[in-house]
Amino acid sequence: MTMRHHSGDPKLKVFIRLNADAETARIEVHGVVTVANVRALYVVCRRVTSKLPTFELVLDLAHARVSAAAIEELRERARASLMSSGIDGTETPCRLRLVDPLVILKAKEHV
Repeated sequence: MTMRHHSGDPKLKVFIRLNADAETARIEVHGVVTVANVRALYVVCRRVTSKLPTFELVLDLAHARVSAAAIEELRERARASLMSSGIDGTETPCRLRLVDPLVILKAKEHV
């Protein structure tokens, strides 16, 4: 699945791998994740959670570059076990685990 953000942000590529035995859904993200496009990841996570409510979500950011603000937002979601809708203010309970990115961008680096 490829998603584009309309304000010039690079595209995100998202691959979803399911492991039925371990009840995990690994969402592997490639590209640059910013606070402007992190909502697209929320939408993907919510869709997976709605179809597979007992599965743990593993948001794998190891192949992405992530802004410092976006990683903090994602870490807070994982700590709270709540996923934002990405569209409105609603939140859905979910088991979310993050695989941290190798590169965390400072404020000016992702512009």
